[in-house]
Amino acid sequence: MRPTILCSCLLLALVSACGGAGNTATTTTSDTGKAQAIGTAKSSLARNPSPQASDADLAAVVAGNTEFALKVLPLLDAQGDNNLVYSPFSLTLALEMTAAGAKGDTLSGMEKALSFQLPQSRLQAALNRLDLVLAGKTSTTAKPNAQLPNLNISNALWAQQGYNLQGTYLDALSVNFGAAVNLLDFVKATEPSRLSINNWVEEQTQKKIKDLLPPDSVSSSTRVVLTNAIWFKSDWAQQFTKESTRNQDFTNRKGSVSSLPFMNQTATFPYLQGKGYQAVELPYMDNKLAMLVVMPDAGKFDSFVQGLNSAAVSDIAAGLKDQYLALSMPKFNFSANPAMNSSLSSLGMSAAFDAGKADFSGMTGNRDLSISGVVHKAYINVDEKGTEAAAATGVVVGVTSINVNQPLKLALDRPFLFMIRDRQTGLIIFMGKLMNPAAS
Repeated sequence: MRPTILCSCLLLALVSACGGAGNTATTTTSDTGKAQAIGTAKSSLARNPSPQASDADLAAVVAGNTEFALKVLPLLDAQGDNNLVYSPFSLTLALEMTAAGAKGDTLSGMEKALSFQLPQSRLQAALNRLDLVLAGKTSTTAKPNAQLPNLNISNALWAQQGYNLQGTYLDALSVNFGAAVNLLDFVKATEPSRLSINNWVEEQTQKKIKDLLPPDSVSSSTRVVLTNAIWFKSDWAQQFTKESTRNQDFTNRKGSVSSLPFMNQTATFPYLQGKGYQAVELPYMDNKLAMLVVMPDAGKFDSFVQGLNSAAVSDIAAGLKDQYLALSMPKFNFSANPAMNSSLSSLGMSAAFDAGKADFSGMTGNRDLSISGVVHKAYINVDEKGTEAAAATGVVVGVTSINVNQPLKLALDRPFLFMIRDRQTGLIIFMGKLMNPAAS
């Protein structure tokens, strides 16, 4: 089995407070069977393939995404003892598609919660450019028996047929996010509409995220649902062999010890020993994307996480140096469905959830919408499989010191953070924490 990171889908159901619907010339077919046939409303503008976003704006988006990822991390697991995986970039994209139609305190609250640092027009252009940069990380060159990096990012908006959406809002979604509007009938065909969205999510994530929207998550009052899905899969640049996997002790946050399967490999990796932590980076095939693992000192996990910010993560990444390591790392495979509403509200965007205060008039021209729920699901699987391939140059350089130096031993045998990052921009696509490798 190849190391696979598959994530994530996000729902924002915007519910009409007044129940009114506007008019649109576009219609959809009625539902048949279990899922509803989908009609689309298209902007007259195509996605901009060359957005005018500066390097400084791109860096600001990356820093904001990192800051949001770190702010929301402790909120998603109040007890602190559970494994966690989520995609801050998925959340950023879906919530910005929503913020594009927000105004006043609703918009400012969302910007605060998500650490948006740019005006809307520049932010959307920078996100578009960043998405296009990430699209270039997917490899198309065939290599025998190797899973090259595959990164798929998809956006969609689902609207009640006959409900009026502003042309300027649809243009923003099309130009900057490549998102068409799919028309459904939430009023008369609530369940088929829900199944249609779930089917789209399942298709976009190679069937790894199923049943995103549970029963009763949409209703006849639902008018708009925004979704983002991200799927990533790649072999390691340097493989672990199954023959080297053996049970080792993992000590959890409360001091309990479990004997679990650990992968083992002796090779050169980017590594840093900092004040209160150790960090190691495991590149994927082609060396464009990597998993950054940060393991705080024993007993310091909570205080370390609380002190993390965007600048600290950048400093850790910048401080990595090639080190010959005897690396031990637990295998793990789990999913997460963190509650988002309360976490996002506590970060400052409570007005968006309040029907009496929410202002999404940029979507419809009136204030009849508020967010009824945000749903996020994610899955991660890490095991031994990998190839040397495009990372061979890095491996060969490291190998030259094998016969003259003893490897530094690094056992990831206590709780740690992991981040799936773009090495060029520093963007955190996925993030999580491993507290108990045995939990699923």
